[in-house]
Amino acid sequence: MALSILTGVSGFMLIEHYSLLEALYMTIITVSTVGYQVSEPLSSAGKLFVSIYIVLNLGIFAYIVSYIATYVFEGEFQKEFYKYFNFKGIMKLKNHVIVCGYGRNGRRACQELEHQGTPFVVIENRKEIIDEYIDPKTTPLIHGDAGSEEILLKANIEQATHIISTLPDDAQNVFIALTAKELKPDIFVISRLSDPHAEKKLKKAGVDEVVMPDTLGGRHMAHLITKPYIIKFLNMLDGIEGGFEVEEYYFEQFKDEFKGISIQDLHVRSKAGANILAVGKRSSGLQINPDPDTTLKEDWYFIVVGRRASMQQFKEVYIR
Repeated sequence: MALSILTGVSGFMLIEHYSLLEALYMTIITVSTVGYQVSEPLSSAGKLFVSIYIVLNLGIFAYIVSYIATYVFEGEFQKEFYKYFNFKGIMKLKNHVIVCGYGRNGRRACQELEHQGTPFVVIENRKEIIDEYIDPKTTPLIHGDAGSEEILLKANIEQATHIISTLPDDAQNVFIALTAKELKPDIFVISRLSDPHAEKKLKKAGVDEVVMPDTLGGRHMAHLITKPYIIKFLNMLDGIEGGFEVEEYYFEQFKDEFKGISIQDLHVRSKAGANILAVGKRSSGLQINPDPDTTLKEDWYFIVVGRRASMQQFKEVYIR
């Protein structure tokens, strides 16, 4: 439209020798198709120019009207509106997780993060996946390549704590890890692995934990035959069956009056109906079925198991 107006002004000035104001006036009333009369008849060249100019502008005007109608009435405006506020919300996040890819594994990871109340951002490059599975009103989303520095910065990587890379291509996961570590060296990277031979490459790229879904799936199916009751027990701990939950709590999360107190004196069983399954230090290993004299010290964490009601009671009694 700007080019069309410039063309009209130039044409009237060159062909009819109008002043700038007169040429602009003639251009506007011609583009708007309101009809007009001129003080002096146009020359033959001027009439030919105006005829061609009107026809061309009818096409431009029709295109602009259809584009605006599509933008407003087919939801494009609403999409841009949600995208803007989505981005603003992402830039306010802290200690969040960036999930790269919203395939089967990515969706499952997001469901678990949402269930646990952990903030997250999704980066997805496939338009068809976004249209089918992601609601921008409820899911923080960045549309683009997760290996791009610009996209990771839009996902507020500087404030993130973890990245989960679920792409099926190991090379892409390597590139995401390299880019993420370059932008934030201390970020914890969890990556999907399809080819076991590529594990060393992922580790060299800075991946902290590697997950092989195919291996885990096959092992799980075999254990359903060889260790069915262990799987049943693990499903209970995972909340799949029986209404049980298992959670980990860190030293700084406990109320001050419980810090430095032994497990025996905490009376977790009698006060909340839950059990301390294991304890450990962030910098060392895990102790299963810890000694009752074990005390809650700085840098320690407790793994607690119980029914949902008991876990809620545990939070109310012991956690800040």
